[in-house]
Amino acid sequence: MSDEMAQRLRSSSCLESPSEDAMKILVVDDENPVRELVSEAMLEQGYQVWGASSGKEALELGASLDFDLVFCDVVMEGLSGFEVLEAFRGSLHSRAEIVLMTGQASVESAIESVQHGANDYICKPFSIGVLQAIASAVEQRRYPSKLVAIETSVAPQQEILGNSPAMIDVVKTAARVAVTDLPVMIRGESGTGKELIARLIHRKSSRSERPFVAVNCGALPDTLLESELFGHTRGAFTGAENARRGLFDEADGGTLLLDEVTETSPAFQVKLLRVLQEGEFRPLGTNAKKRVNVRVLSATNRDPQTMVDQGLFRQDLLYRLQGVSIIVPPLRARRDDVRPMSLAFLSQYSIAARRLSITKDALLALERYGWPGNVRELKHLMQRLAALSSGIIRIEELPAEIVSTPQVASVMNEVIPEGDMPTLQQLESSYLLRVLSAVGGNKSRAALVMGVDRKTLYRMIDRQVDSTPDSRKPS
Repeated sequence: MSDEMAQRLRSSSCLESPSEDAMKILVVDDENPVRELVSEAMLEQGYQVWGASSGKEALELGASLDFDLVFCDVVMEGLSGFEVLEAFRGSLHSRAEIVLMTGQASVESAIESVQHGANDYICKPFSIGVLQAIASAVEQRRYPSKLVAIETSVAPQQEILGNSPAMIDVVKTAARVAVTDLPVMIRGESGTGKELIARLIHRKSSRSERPFVAVNCGALPDTLLESELFGHTRGAFTGAENARRGLFDEADGGTLLLDEVTETSPAFQVKLLRVLQEGEFRPLGTNAKKRVNVRVLSATNRDPQTMVDQGLFRQDLLYRLQGVSIIVPPLRARRDDVRPMSLAFLSQYSIAARRLSITKDALLALERYGWPGNVRELKHLMQRLAALSSGIIRIEELPAEIVSTPQVASVMNEVIPEGDMPTLQQLESSYLLRVLSAVGGNKSRAALVMGVDRKTLYRMIDRQVDSTPDSRKPS
């Protein structure tokens, strides 16, 4: 293969060239479409890829390069795949894991492949998902350091917020309004990180040394919310055995976040509007007014103007709260943030004595999931995975709702159209090939794995051989 061809294979379909320490893969097939298909699939995964159109060319490359994985066709002009396999295992002393590819599935050729020293055996046509799964498994065995390692440290705030263009715009807007005293309404679906944006505004403001106080207005009935925000004197109501400062008082000089403010009742909205207009309030149980210097931020997961139009929220209160509006996009609209945020959360929840890693296919599955619960759902999942993982977080450990979605299912395998669904006989054949490959062709062990006796196993083998007229001629 020419240097020009090697360079083309390295760079095609890649956003950037694979790193020099990426896994080295050789694709051997005398059919250009097959060779290019496999090469493209591997390049998309970030591996270094070389292609050979003949067994002779493969051996020349094998003599000069130390490959990690070889995909090799069985039937080619000149040297066959079995001869290439024997050379890699023999004279070349190669450590490469070798997967043979054939257009004719048969039990006999599968056994022959294993006996020649093949690590795996796949039948054409194969899915891209199968190829990528094989390569990923080899990489995890050979390059444990290639797993995405999780450093045990406190994650930077920006990593938790996200680095996507959409979130960078949100953060820039928050930083600009932070230096003012304008009221800010932060809008977005539940779990998108609205409170994080509020805390960012507070931290970058001149009030950063003073308290930041948050209250969920939608979680409390009016009476309790009034008591929580404005405070009360002793005996102000049944059960008020002691006087208590309100959150407006506690936030004096700092910032108060009214979360889910649109969930408050019309009666409470009147009282809140008066406080915002006058800058003072009365604790429950007294006529004495208290004046405070508080910057009020608010947050909601609803469209406040729609609520105004429906008569559920006061227009004048909205004017007071929404000096500036910041909209936080849902996580599904900024998938670029899923990977850095996942790693940042895992970093937060990792135990120093136990380093965590997560496989690339698991991260890809996380990126493809819809995240209806947004950042909160991602955070809770990472907390659970960090607590339960033995060290390496794999795609199999992710919840069923993540790996079973159509977008994520393609990570593990491609969706098979109904017209291409395999027959029961084909499924049996595929199962036989896999088991025999896994046990090195040992029929006694294969029978044990499959839970059948040897006679049943032989009948299954005979059935597959009889159904394939050319099965004795590998192709």
